[in-house]
This record gives sequence, structure tokens and C-alpha cells, in this order.
Amino acid sequence: MTEHPAPPRLRLLGPAELGSPATPVGSPRESVVLAVLALDANREVAAERLVDALWGERPPATARSQVQICVSALRRRLRDAGGFATITTRAPGYRLDVAAEDLDLTRFAELAVRARTDDDACEAALALWRGPAFAGLDSDALTRAATRLAERRLDLVEQRVRARLESGADVLPELTALVDEHPLRENLHLLLMRALHRGGRRAEALTAFRRARDVLVDELGVEPGPELRELQAAILAGEQPAARAVQDVVATPVPRQLPAPATNFTGRDAALRAISARLCGPADPQTPFAVRVVGISGAGGVGKSALAVRAAHELAAHFPDGQLYADLHDDSAEDSTTWSARVLGGFLRALGMAEELLPRDPRERAELYRTRLADRRVLVVLDGVRREADVLPLLPGSAGCAVLTTSRARLTGLPGAAGVQLDVLEDDVALRLLATFVGDDRLSAEPEAAEALVAACDRLPLALSIAGAKLASRDHWALGDLLDRLTDEKRRLDELSFRGVQLRSTIALSYHGLSGPARSLFRRMATPQHPDLPHWAPGALLDVPHVTAEDALAELLEANLIADGAPPSALSRRWRFHDLVRVFATECAAAEDSVAEHAAALRRLGSGWLGLAGQAQRPEFGGRLDLRGTAPRREPPASATAAVRRAPLQWVDEERFALVTAVREAAAAEWDDLCWELAVTAAALFEIRGYFDDWREIAQLAVTSADRAGDAVGAAAARHSLGALLVHQGRPDDAARYLEPALAGFRAAGIGHGVGATLRQLATVRRLNGDLAAARACATEALPLLHAAGDRSGEAHARSELARLDLDARALGDAAGQVAEALRLARDAGASRTEAQILYRSADVELAAGHVGAAGVAVDRVLEIASGLGDRIGVGYALFGQGRVAVAAGDAGTATARFTEAVTVAGVTGDRHLQARAHRRLGELAEDAVTAAEHARRAERLLADVAQHASGNR
Repeated sequence: MTEHPAPPRLRLLGPAELGSPATPVGSPRESVVLAVLALDANREVAAERLVDALWGERPPATARSQVQICVSALRRRLRDAGGFATITTRAPGYRLDVAAEDLDLTRFAELAVRARTDDDACEAALALWRGPAFAGLDSDALTRAATRLAERRLDLVEQRVRARLESGADVLPELTALVDEHPLRENLHLLLMRALHRGGRRAEALTAFRRARDVLVDELGVEPGPELRELQAAILAGEQPAARAVQDVVATPVPRQLPAPATNFTGRDAALRAISARLCGPADPQTPFAVRVVGISGAGGVGKSALAVRAAHELAAHFPDGQLYADLHDDSAEDSTTWSARVLGGFLRALGMAEELLPRDPRERAELYRTRLADRRVLVVLDGVRREADVLPLLPGSAGCAVLTTSRARLTGLPGAAGVQLDVLEDDVALRLLATFVGDDRLSAEPEAAEALVAACDRLPLALSIAGAKLASRDHWALGDLLDRLTDEKRRLDELSFRGVQLRSTIALSYHGLSGPARSLFRRMATPQHPDLPHWAPGALLDVPHVTAEDALAELLEANLIADGAPPSALSRRWRFHDLVRVFATECAAAEDSVAEHAAALRRLGSGWLGLAGQAQRPEFGGRLDLRGTAPRREPPASATAAVRRAPLQWVDEERFALVTAVREAAAAEWDDLCWELAVTAAALFEIRGYFDDWREIAQLAVTSADRAGDAVGAAAARHSLGALLVHQGRPDDAARYLEPALAGFRAAGIGHGVGATLRQLATVRRLNGDLAAARACATEALPLLHAAGDRSGEAHARSELARLDLDARALGDAAGQVAEALRLARDAGASRTEAQILYRSADVELAAGHVGAAGVAVDRVLEIASGLGDRIGVGYALFGQGRVAVAAGDAGTATARFTEAVTVAGVTGDRHLQARAHRRLGELAEDAVTAAEHARRAERLLADVAQHASGNR
């Protein structure tokens, strides 16, 4: 008598049930948690997987705590059911411990293995099913698992029907129902035709073939397989069914070669959807017979293999004839013909071909491989492809098959291939991945350290996994302990190594696959301290033409060693390293290049910045002191020059930090000529955009460098620049400390333009200090010098200063005359920014004369010009001027609005002096003493800030 074991006490092959007699598990949410744990019974399941199963891509903020509530409820239910199973907390989540006989999922898996040789085991496995797996549970993760289980169940159903057919039983009713339910399974159609043929129902068997063909062509775009066609031909020829005919159905094994998916796989939902849509979505009507190919590319350690294996498991049900897998990472020592022949041999053996029948010729193997896959639905996963040519011999010839590849390079040469490019993880996903190793509690205990650790690992999955594994194995470590070790860049790659897994070797594999020029560029790109580089930089770093450098750059891009770091609105493309790749590149540069080579590359890059900064100067920005020393100016490619000329101020905004970095690097390397020339050139642009702190820093560096070199002209130019900044900030005493030695330096060098430009600034300094006679003398002396230099804009500014002195002396007619001449000079020079500044002075004169309307027209034009140029400083002053005009017109409401806007704009540009003036005006307009006092307090604080910043210049 056959012994019937007791039914499992945890049943999920149907509606979720618990215990005996059966009771529902609990709430739908509890049922989902228990089902996910049961899928990996007796193994740790990351809490993140439970969150994903419950909420998918949009978990609530309380997801973790809700999972904990579900687990607590399940523990009670399991105790009430007799305690046959337990749930324990195990990093990185939870573990369900349950005996195999008490869980139908486990018992089914064991019986399914035995069923290959044991018909009773097959019947027992099928008897466990009470309906669809996880019936009634709404979870994408469980739906995918249920699909895989249903596929395995259907395999057993086919096996049972086949065995009964061989024994002579009547299986037609069951087969007919199965074909109706699963019309895309060729084996079922074949069995139905066999059964009809054996029963002498020849015409119906042929009708069954036609129906099978119609379904396969309409739904999949493929013809029936060779077994179906051969059976049709035999029936048409009147052959009698052979005794072994049914055995032919199972002559070809179904390969299941996929590795186990990573248990801590996290994120990548969009990539999974893209892969599924390409491999399993509707066929392209333009290429209905093409093999579908998806190539996953990305940097080493970004998780390409994990994604490919995860996707292949999720899509396995769509490829019932099997999944082939080849790991090609270690085949670099073999030539492509040798290793492709070896891979083809392994695939053919997996498809049922005996070793002794394998042809030696690689081409014959490829032809036989395509023949074996013809009209079958098999997924081929090629992990670690180096180049397109390596893939071609491994492509099936049938549209029913699909190929999924991973490669560090983008395989753009594969016909019809869709690309999925992986980047590092988003911050929240990276934290979730780390939590799968160390648990939520350790992350919650050190949230700031956790975020810093993710940043130190550059959000790279391999680096995070190594860090997580280290922390999991050393539970006495705090997160901060590992973070301290990663802070030192020189040790970071050493620390990102654990039990044979090394991030350094992963990056090195890509590096050593590059050509010599590409490796040189890789190293040189790590030399500058700026995080990204413009598109013209590779040519400067290699000292080759831009076109030649682009070839090396293309290799780095194809190997995913660099990435495009420019926002969509950028003038041109930019290239950046991920942080950990930069660390490796720095190591390579130190080991393989000399200090002199590094220095030469960096100096050429600085020369390129100097050349482009000069191109950004425009006549409409106003005159500047254009002095050149001995620093070389590298000619950038035409595309870079065109972009700068097209939008110079946008270029300044985008390259501001790169320009400052280049000045710092020149100063550190003691390239004193390059330092001061680049600083003085860039400062003229920083003035327009209000980058005062950057202006001050680079001007100070320029002063130090020029003094160190004993370069009198450079020292004068640098001091003039710094003095002009301090004049703008309303610090006349500090400005004088720089402008007076600048004046002496220019006089000694006989540079009239420098003398005139400095005298113009000193005129303002003298006026602010109350020495009006000295101010007038400086401005008057400056006029002929600026005129002789052709600096009409500078000449206009000198006349504007004289107009201010006349205005202070109440000589309104003289002031108006100076303004009129200054406007003529500015307009003749095409210096619209200077014109706006003179118009602002014109408004002063008109207000003093009581001509409020004329003053309003002037400041409105100032705003129009400044806005058109993108001169944010000018916009702020125009708004302040409109406020003054509104005060004169008695319109307090408009005045308050304009002064408030001026405060806002000045806050953006960092012009504390203008902010302070606007707050003072707002205090004067305030309707109550409290508001007035608050504005006065803010004005005093801002002026104190200006004084504090300026004190560093003394």
C-alpha cells in the first residue's frame, strides 16, 4: 500500500493557507510577505525585497516599519498554527525556517526533480496544486514567480500526458483542453497530432497542424518547428505512427543554464522594463524575422551581469525551449575563433548533441547551432562580450530566439540591437543596496555616515557590495569606521577589496584593453583637479590635434571609463570620471607618467583656458585693460571658439569653477605668467556676472605669482584687478593699497593704458575718501592716456567720474556735458554695458535737476541694456535706480517694490554693498519703527561682511 504523506502545512500553490485544518494566512499584505519569504525558505531575504514585493517602485516612507508589523503578525500566526515554522531577523532582512514537507513550494521542487524518472512523483507534484500559485495576491514579484512555477507545472503536465499516451490511454480530451489553454506550446500541438494520428483520425491531425501553424505565425511570426513539420509530412505520406514516435518529442533537452540571481539585487526597474519590452514585446513589422538583441553596457562594477541574470530569470517563461548562458569574462587570452568554437560546443552539448558528433570547424558549429535553434524559443545570455565580432557566431537564426549581452563597451555595431546603458545607482537605491548587507538598523543608527559611505563608493554597485560585505562580516565596526578608511583616496581602492573581489582589478580590465593613446588620455584626464573637462581638453592634454584626440576619447567612452557630464542646456559636451575611476586613473598616472609629463599637459590645458577666456571678451561688455605677458595661448578647436563667441556669458557661468581651478593650478605650479594673465582675463568676465569671491581669489593668486616672478607688469595688472574689485565693493582704503603700487608699476613700465585705467579707479577712491581735488586730478590725467590707448569705454568712465564730481559741486550743467560726451564715447565704441553705466550717472544728474521723468527714462534703458546682456550686476543697479526715481516721484509703493527686487538680485550676485544700500532705502520707506530698524540692522551686517572679506586683502 502506497503511503500518502500529510499535506504541507504552509500552502501557496493556490490561495495562501496555513495549518491543518486550513486557515487563511492573514491580510493580503501579510500573505505577500510570507510568500516572498517562502520562495527563499531557509535563506535570508533582504527587507528591500519585501518592500519591492509590496509596493514596487513607490514605497511609502513607513515601508520598513509596515514590513516589521507584518512580520510580527506572521510570527503570531505561525505560533498559533503549531510553530512548525519560524521567522527570524537575520541581516539583511528576515528568514523563514520551515521543513521541506511542511511547505508545498519546496515539496513541489523536490518532486519535480524526481519526476524525471518517477511517474508517481510527477503525479504527487501535480496533486499539490489547488489553483494558480499565490492566487489573489497582488504583487509584481509574486506574479513573476508564479509564472515560473506555472511553467514548471506545465512541463510536468506534458510529461504526464506523454506517459499516458505511450501507455495507450485516451488523452485526447485533456490534450485538447491543454492546447486551447496554451496555444503557443508546440509540444502540446505535437502530442495532440500524435494522439489523433494514432487514433486513425488523420484529417483531424492535419487540421490540428494547420491550427498550430496559424497560431505560431500570427502570434510569434515563426513557422512550426521541424518535429511538427516532419509529422505533418508523415501523415500526408500515409505513414503509420511509429512506436517510438512519442519519444521523439523529448529527444532534445531543454537547457536551463542561467546562474542563480543575486539575492540582494536592488533597483534597475526601468532597465528591466526596457529589456522585457524589447525581447518579449510585439515584433517590429519592418524586421519581423530578425533576432531580438539587447546589449547591456556600462562601467565595470555597475551591475551588468546581475541585471542580465535577473532579467533572464524573469523572462524565462517566454522562452520555454530553454536558456543558454556563457560567461565570456575570462576569454581574453584566447583568439575569438577559438573561444567562440568552445562556447558553441558547450551550447550544442546543452542542446543534446553528443561530443563525438561535434564538428571541429567553427563555421560548421555555428551553422549546426543555428539549425538546432531554428523554430525554437530560446534565450541566449552572453555575459562579458568584448566586441561585436565575438557575438556574431553565437546569434541564433530564428526570430523566436532572443539574445541578451553584457559588455563594458556599447555594442553599437550589432544589427538591430537595442542598448541599455547602466550608470551608477541613485542615492536612495544605493542606500537600499547597502541595507541588504548590513540591515536597516545599522543604517538608521548612522544616517550621515551611511550617505557619506554611499558617496565614497561612488554609488557603484560592486563597491557598495564590497563595503556592505565587509561591514556584515565585521559587525563590531560602525559605518564610520569603514568610512574613515575610505576617506584617504590613496587607500580607497585597497579598502574596496574583500575575499578576492577587488574593484581595482575590475577597472584595470577595462584600462588594459585600451590602445596606447587612449591609456595616455585616461591618465592625463586625471591630472586636472576639476571634476569634469570640456570637449576640447583631450587635444590639449595629449598635445595632438582635436580630431586625433577624439579617437582616443571614443575608446574611453566605449569602455565606459568616462561619461558625458554636461547638462542638456550646456554649450558643449563635457567629460567626467566617476570618482573611483578617477582614483584608479590617478594611480596609473603616478605609476606610468613622469612629473614633467603631467606638468606639461596641465600647462597646455591652462593655455587653452587662457585662449578661450580671451575669446569671451566682447566690445559691448566695456573696455578692459588688455595686457599680455609671455604665457602661451593655445588655439582651441573652432567648435569651442564658436560656442564661446555665441554665448560668452553662458560660457563663463559653465566654466567659472574650471577657470578658478586653472588659476589655482598655475599658481601652485609656479607658472606665474599663466597665472596672472588668466586671472586678469577671467576677472573682467567675473565682474559682469557678479562672481566677486572668485574674482578676489584669483586676483590674490595673481598678485602672489607676479611678485614671486618679479614680473612688474603682471604685478601691476593683478593689483589693478584686485583694486577695481575693492572699489566696486565700496572699500576705498583697501583699494588704494593695491591701486597705488599698480599705478607706480605701470608708470615705471611706461604702459600708458595701465596708468590711465588705474588713475580712473583712483579717481573714485579719492572721491569716496573726500579728496575731491585729487579725484578730479586723477580723472583729468586719465583722459588723454585712455584716449591715446583707444580705450573709449575707459575714457567714458573717466568722464562719468568727472560728472559725479561736478554733480557733488552742484555744477549741473558741467555734469550734464560730461555725461553727454561719455555717452557718445560709449556708443561709438559699441560698449553697451558702459553705455548703461553712463545712463545710470545721467539719471543721477537728472534727479538732481528735478527732471524725474528724464531720470526714469534713463534707468529704464539701463534695465533694458543690462537684461539684454545678461549683466546681473547692471540689473540690480537699474532696479535700485528705478526705486530712487519712484521716491522722487512720491510713489512709495513702487519704490519699496523696486528696492526689494534690488535686494533679491544683489543677493544672487553677491553684491553686499548694493544690498546694504537697498536695505537702507527700505528702512527709510518703512511705515513702522520695527521694520525700519530691521532694515538698518541688515544693512549694517552686510557692510560688516564686506569689511570682513576685504580685510583679507590688507
